[in-house]
Amino acid sequence: MRVRLRRRGDGRFGGAALSVRKAAGSSRHRRRAAAVAVSLLLLTAAAQAQWSGSVAAESDYRFRGESLSAGRPAVRLSANHDGAGGWYAGASATQSQLNEGDRYAQVLGYAGCVRPLGGSASLEFGATGSAFVGQRRYDFAELYAGLLISAGSLRLSLSPDYFGRHVRTAYLDANGQWPLFARTRLIAHAGLLVPLSTAATAATAAYAVPVPPGPAGANRSRADLRAGIGWASGNVDLNLTWSAVSPGGPPPVSASQRRRGWVFGATWYF
Repeated sequence: MRVRLRRRGDGRFGGAALSVRKAAGSSRHRRRAAAVAVSLLLLTAAAQAQWSGSVAAESDYRFRGESLSAGRPAVRLSANHDGAGGWYAGASATQSQLNEGDRYAQVLGYAGCVRPLGGSASLEFGATGSAFVGQRRYDFAELYAGLLISAGSLRLSLSPDYFGRHVRTAYLDANGQWPLFARTRLIAHAGLLVPLSTAATAATAAYAVPVPPGPAGANRSRADLRAGIGWASGNVDLNLTWSAVSPGGPPPVSASQRRRGWVFGATWYF
């Protein structure tokens, strides 16, 4: 703020208070204009972004074919944020049970970006992190990249320490949905989990001590399949799928002995 003094006819300086008031008023106008501009920017950003959430219940929580709820029902809460420029982020919390009688919550966070290729195709890149509240030894992270089309997706995920078991893995999965009627669709999924190192080799390299090999078949690849039908109306989505997984593969191995079976799910979006 600048104060300008004007000399009166009697030699004294006058008009200082008027100049101060004018400069102060101008400063207030500038601050008010800046506040309005910031508010407009925030409103614009909010208009370009979108929040969503959901509550889901499943008769069996299966992660890549393996039951993480010991074959029991589970509830999942999810929140997602879609921002400008194709960026997105979100989190979910699910009841889980990797070992009999050992219950905890799996909190999964993710963030990524979608870049259009032209037509209905897009590329996707991102990262996920899973934390098991009360049993942190199962925590793990993954990086992923994928191809998205109108009918489905193809994604490759890489983990340096899958479920905290000192095993590097790659998981390739394909997903598809095809409309049958106005509200009904076919659902299909196929995945392959491939160990890129063995538990004994990775742990020995990390701690410089010999580690006995893992369970039989742990160094084998594991495939999972899921197929079924879905129905959606308004904010509600129902699905019934048949799920199967091959034996062996990197831990964890489900506490449930069921390698295949029907899974019913219901989701409410808000």
